[in-house]
Amino acid sequence: MQPHVVDLTRFGGDADFSLMPSLFAPELREHIRAFSAVVRLADQTADSPWLTRQDKLGRLDTLMAAIDGRAAATWSDEAFRSTEALRLSLAETGVSSRHIKRILAAFRRDLAEDAPPRTWAELLARGREAAAPLGHHMLELLGEERNACEPAADALCIGLRILKRLRDCRDVTRQFNRLCIPTQFMDDALVSIQHLRAPSAKGQTRAVLDRVLDGVDRLLEDAEPLIHLVRTPGLKLHVAVVLCRGRKLAARFRVEDPLQGRVELSGWERLKCRWGVIVRFMLGRL
Repeated sequence: MQPHVVDLTRFGGDADFSLMPSLFAPELREHIRAFSAVVRLADQTADSPWLTRQDKLGRLDTLMAAIDGRAAATWSDEAFRSTEALRLSLAETGVSSRHIKRILAAFRRDLAEDAPPRTWAELLARGREAAAPLGHHMLELLGEERNACEPAADALCIGLRILKRLRDCRDVTRQFNRLCIPTQFMDDALVSIQHLRAPSAKGQTRAVLDRVLDGVDRLLEDAEPLIHLVRTPGLKLHVAVVLCRGRKLAARFRVEDPLQGRVELSGWERLKCRWGVIVRFMLGRL
């Protein structure tokens, strides 16, 4: 029996793209919650405006050790319960710990190096370390054919990560290297970091954001086949829902200004994607 773990995919998680345990078979839900909770905890740690860089690095190192049972994340009850639940989940399911460790290592590397991606290719490479392992973990947990599914799963995870980061491009507490805007795009447009602190995105600043969104659109297009490649019904539903939400959010970015306010989907739009996909699935159209 696994210890209780706070479901951060419901409380304080990402409302648009978080894993949705309720879509999966009951016996899988606690394993999905355990994994999601540690990913979210690591993300919160890396982005915290209250912790020093050394504090963040230390906590990420502790999370890494806690997964193996070599240490305990004792700075909060949530951290202790979450890491213990994932450690037990990995032992019970036999899923490799390398996926969560790659994510933690990527977060740590971003903090230690503090250098933004230079090119789109470099941004994709970073996404393969920081985001793609989420998909790899789920594919292994559910026994999917990883060789067939991973390219599309990687595109989905990386595309959603970029969208999530773009929402925070005005937040001065975030490290610039976590904003998913290649410096080459900014240099080509003669735009600096200070332009991202302006009241609105105009001219070349808007062009830079649109160039990033062009790349996101290609990633989501590459992810489309994943719906038909996965066999697990819950995962098929989840992929279709987040693809729907990702496309809607990318389209919203085209007409709204992320420098004027946070760009996100409404609760109705999120529900429409979820229930629209469920209905299509029940009718055999997914």
